[in-house]
Amino acid sequence: MKKLFKIESDCLDIVSRLKAIDKDYFLVFNEDNQKFEVHNSSQIKNTLCLVLPFDVLDERTIDLVLKTRVQNSDRLFKEMEEENKKLERAKIKQVLNDFEEKFYDS
Repeated sequence: MKKLFKIESDCLDIVSRLKAIDKDYFLVFNEDNQKFEVHNSSQIKNTLCLVLPFDVLDERTIDLVLKTRVQNSDRLFKEMEEENKKLERAKIKQVLNDFEEKFYDS
């Protein structure tokens, strides 16, 4: 069973800043995976929105929450798509370079 501890306040005011973004957001610490999680009480079945990849609460939390909000999903998907295309081009270039090296070394 998950051990979640609701965080009511913090020294950088992250909890209240999350509430300013969306009044239904709340923050918990998941003792099982040792991660902070952002939840939304307006979601019916599963309140989890985001598991934070940071070990501490700071400005990055607010930035990530704003970036990953549903309202920004179109932009986020476009950014991901562009990044995937760049990675694919880089991988193709690397494969061609490797092939060229092997071909000319033979």
